[in-house]
Order: sequence, then structure tokens, then C-alpha cells
Amino acid sequence: MDIGKLNLQYLKSKTILVTGASRGIGLALTEKFLDLGNIVIGTSRDKSNLESLTNKFERNFYPEQLNLSSEESIKGLCKAIRDKFQKLDVLILNAGVLGEVGPIKNSSYKSWCETINVNLNSQYLLIKSLLNCLEESKKASIIVVSSSVGRSPRSNWGSYSVSKASMEALTLILSQELEETSITVNSVNPGATATKMRKEALPNEDQSKIPQPKDIIPIFLYLASNEATENGEVFNARDFIGLLNY
Repeated sequence: MDIGKLNLQYLKSKTILVTGASRGIGLALTEKFLDLGNIVIGTSRDKSNLESLTNKFERNFYPEQLNLSSEESIKGLCKAIRDKFQKLDVLILNAGVLGEVGPIKNSSYKSWCETINVNLNSQYLLIKSLLNCLEESKKASIIVVSSSVGRSPRSNWGSYSVSKASMEALTLILSQELEETSITVNSVNPGATATKMRKEALPNEDQSKIPQPKDIIPIFLYLASNEATENGEVFNARDFIGLLNY
């Protein structure tokens, strides 16, 4: 695995779904994939948040509204992808919610359930509903956006930490079940990155001193490429910062 040797000119003409495409890591990935000549289906809870992408990439960007709290919304998106594209080459599970940050004894059951539903149950449904489209690809990749507190759960991160740890388990299970297919499944921990969600969790942090979303995308680009054969692996995006010229 040598990301530095990846020729980005060969990372094009793919059909890619990026959830949470309107900001942060999802936006950085969406713009780069589009710049490289791919078709990108980008989602946001509010479709109007995708207008700037639609205006900039009129030809290859397909905005879709997705409410991960709604089973109907998830199934509607998957049907639209099947009907329009038939196949999907890359699925990046980026969208999620933070939930309540603080001791579990102070958290509400309603918030706990909402976080687990969006960050775990809905991700499962999205994957399951799109597997037939991924199976139509000669080389498909599912990339799960994880978290440091999913890899090493710790106090005060509550339902978010539990949901991300569960997604790590789902990544491993799926990679084993799909190992005889053309689909690979891996997770990426972005690490400390200057995003709105992190700002909500750590409002006093100086985000100018941590990596920006565009800095941590090399590992995502690699895993989306035909060069990547890794399956069931866990990656830390920070380990690959600066290794790819893009």
C-alpha cells in the first residue's frame, strides 16, 4: 500500500454516494471526486444546502435529500439510485449526529435512541438497501467514517461513542460476509478535524491548529480507487496527510 503512487487520473468515471455532502469532510470529498470526473450523489437533510455544489458541478453532481431519522427517506434515496444509476461503485457513510456530550447519568433516553438510530440503525439500512447496486460494480468500496471515541470509547461521549464502536463491529462483520464478492468494507477515523460537529463538541478548541477536512482525504481517495484491495481494515486518516498530491 503506497498511497503516494496513486494516480488520481485513474480515479474517475465512478458512481459515488457521499452522505452529509454539504459541509466538512463530506463536502471536501464530494468536491474532489467531482473535480476528478466522477458522478457523485450527495445528500443533506436540507437539499437547499447542496445548491452551491449543484451550481458549480451542473453535469455530474446529483443532490438528494436524506433524513437518516426516516426509514422512508432512506428507502426513497436507495430506490432513486437504483432506478437512475443501477450500480454504485463507492458508498461513503459520512453523515451522522453528535447527540448529547456529557455523563450518561445526565443524558436523556430520547436523545440516546435518536443518536443510535441515526448513527447505527440507519447506516445498516442504507448499506443493506444498496448492496444490490454495489454488487453490480466490478470493484465496489464501502467506507465507514468512524471516530477516535469509536475505536477507544471514553467518558462523556455516550451514545456517539457507542454508535461509532458499533459501526466498527458492523464494518468487520460485513467485510467477512462480503469477502467473496467485489465489495470491500473499511473504516476510516478522521481524527481531530476542523468540522462543525467537532466545534459543537469542543467549542473552546482552536480549529486553526488542527487538520482541515481537505487535509485528511487521501486515504478516502485511495480506498475509493481500483488500486485498493484492503478489506476489513481500520485506518487513521492522519497517518496519510500529505502523502498524496491533489
